[in-house]
Amino acid sequence: MAATADDARRVNEQIAEALRRDIESGKLKAGDKLPSVRAIAGRFGVAVGTATKAVQLLTKWGQVRPDSTRGYRVSAQPAASAQEEPSPEFVAIMREIESMRESVNRLDERLRGLEERGQSG
Repeated sequence: MAATADDARRVNEQIAEALRRDIESGKLKAGDKLPSVRAIAGRFGVAVGTATKAVQLLTKWGQVRPDSTRGYRVSAQPAASAQEEPSPEFVAIMREIESMRESVNRLDERLRGLEERGQSG
């Protein structure tokens, strides 16, 4: 994959996506050492700083983790069939939204009742 500057995404994002595909396809497996930043820069024909930003993105995404002996290792990947549980914050927000929907529905019913009484009176 040749990263192109005219792509809508930044070059470092393109590189991170390509490396993520390598991880997800099994080309790079959990526990494998990620190629060095210099090797990544050479593979994609970019500056070392750009490759570093790509690795930082992979770290942010949880795809790789820093290795204590320098460099990065591929993080353990959850089984493809395993569904991620929603966060407690997400569950709370969804409950609040449902409560708001119920309130709006009750208000709508009351408004219809008032409109019907106004038209008949």
